[in-house]
Amino acid sequence: MKKIGKVIMIVVGVFIVLGVIGSMLNGGDEKENKASKAAATTTKTTSETKNKQTTETKQSEKPKAKAFVVGDLVKTGKLGYKVLNVEATKEIKSDNQFIESAKTEGQFVVIDLEAFNYDKKARMVDSNMFKIKDDRGREFDPTNDSNVMMVVKGSMDFFLQDINPGLSKKGKLVFELPQDAASYSLEVSSGFGWAGGEYEKIKLN
Repeated sequence: MKKIGKVIMIVVGVFIVLGVIGSMLNGGDEKENKASKAAATTTKTTSETKNKQTTETKQSEKPKAKAFVVGDLVKTGKLGYKVLNVEATKEIKSDNQFIESAKTEGQFVVIDLEAFNYDKKARMVDSNMFKIKDDRGREFDPTNDSNVMMVVKGSMDFFLQDINPGLSKKGKLVFELPQDAASYSLEVSSGFGWAGGEYEKIKLN
């Protein structure tokens, strides 16, 4: 009986020892798993941070569109433009006694413009290639009022006019804007009709 009791005690002792060893091994595995997960999380966070910083750097490196003003030579496509003078007025006075002065409840914006042809062939320029856009997002086309056209000399110089290569042409554009249009720009085009598609803006005030 004593021998059997000893055998039982030995067997129980072996099971206890094996249980302790197994518990220790499992604890080590859990620690390793936790450490691996923590390392993976740190790597992912570092990678995301680097990607975000790279994206922000690329965005900050994008060149800003140049702000053109009166007097600048602005190229778009094979054409170029230079605003020589801008005048805003409520009345365009006539120097002909038989033609009445042009008046408006808003304001006339009279633009002296020079157009350049950098192409190898003649290019057509027309007043419909130009628009004024204000800071409220409104767009204005050149006026086609016959009275204004008669008063303003040079206002017909950009009516379906061809400019030969290497040459330029001067003329006037007249826009009628509401009185509350305080900040606006002239939009110029790379061509008439199908020849267009590229645009630049020239700040007028």
